[in-house]
Amino acid sequence: MGGNDPKPAFRVDRVSDRLHFVHTEHVNWVVYAGPDGITLVDSGYSGQRHLLMASLDAIGCRPHEVSAVLITHGHADHLGGAAWLAERFGTAVYASAAEVPNVQRTLVQQAGPADVLRNAWRPGVARWAVAIVPLLEGRPHPAVPTVRPLPERGGEADVPGRPQAIVVDGHTTGHTVFAFDDEGVLVVGDAFVTRHRTSPLTGPQLLPSVFHHDVGRARDALLRLRPSWARVVLPGHGEAWIGPADAAVDLASEAGAPW
Repeated sequence: MGGNDPKPAFRVDRVSDRLHFVHTEHVNWVVYAGPDGITLVDSGYSGQRHLLMASLDAIGCRPHEVSAVLITHGHADHLGGAAWLAERFGTAVYASAAEVPNVQRTLVQQAGPADVLRNAWRPGVARWAVAIVPLLEGRPHPAVPTVRPLPERGGEADVPGRPQAIVVDGHTTGHTVFAFDDEGVLVVGDAFVTRHRTSPLTGPQLLPSVFHHDVGRARDALLRLRPSWARVVLPGHGEAWIGPADAAVDLASEAGAPW
């Protein structure tokens, strides 16, 4: 490839026998592909639909073959593809019972334009905001009216891969992480991240405070993840963490939110 070739818009990392981590500049999603079916965890912005389809193709499956979508939380950068799959193919979409209103968008716990504008002076914020505008496709609040609630007390999700659902609230009221114990992988959404364009930090950390419904609760709720024995942690933003999940949790707790 020539030196002027554009940087690939996405990368698919196979992190276990059946789990694939799809990394993009702005947000990540995860694909479980096993003999029992295909489960997507989160789904990117509406304007990343072509990347979602391309990532599925890279794994060897097509959009209509997705059995279910698990949503960690109802923010635009995690809902866009799920809304399209549900509308186009009738794909089943699931979220924790407490998060259902956020996914239906009858409740919006998401930073708005005024929040971003107040912080536009911070390094990276303005460039990030400009970059995501086309990805929203004029729909800052994509919704999935047909979302189905997971069992209220957590437990195993009845979808391919059968991950354990663990509510780690604070980022939103019902933010949920998914533990694929058989694969040794923990999918944490935005419970913590390893990098974000609005943060000067790298490594496990909370997102900036403006992005959380309750940043104190988000920090305290991380303790629920310490018992995990996963050795791969997949965040909604940034690179995968390879190592003990409890170490990543400790680092995120210590780092807190960058601002």
